[in-house]
Amino acid sequence: MNPQGRTREKDGHEGRDADILGVVLIIGLVLVLLAIGFLAARGVFRYAQRRTGPAARVMKLADFPAPRLQAYPADDYRAFLKARERELHSYGWVDRKSGVVRVPIERAMQLVVERGLPEVGGGQTRVQLMQARPASEAQPKNPVGPPSS
Repeated sequence: MNPQGRTREKDGHEGRDADILGVVLIIGLVLVLLAIGFLAARGVFRYAQRRTGPAARVMKLADFPAPRLQAYPADDYRAFLKARERELHSYGWVDRKSGVVRVPIERAMQLVVERGLPEVGGGQTRVQLMQARPASEAQPKNPVGPPSS
């Protein structure tokens, strides 16, 4: 007996090539399962729509804010850099209540050269120095003004 099936000398080929009935049944089963899956998904979506009601199905434009996109981000960045540059080279208040002012960077460097760096406690951490700082000193003793030319 031949494992591939019986062959006859006069046919010139094997008698059992493929099981046509098995292939057709498998294809039919796949199509039936696809149809069942489609119908189940459709039923779930319809159930969800019925449950939420007609008001939830219609989205209103007023419910969503307009996107806040930058039309020209490079121009916005250049404007930001110009504003920062102006702050570096101008006088102004940082916190008027506390008496904290902003001085131009060139003037700040001159003041550091003239007055030197502030004394720092030996061996103290930053937190200890900040805690030791007097809270009543709102105004500086030597107010910083524009350079006298």
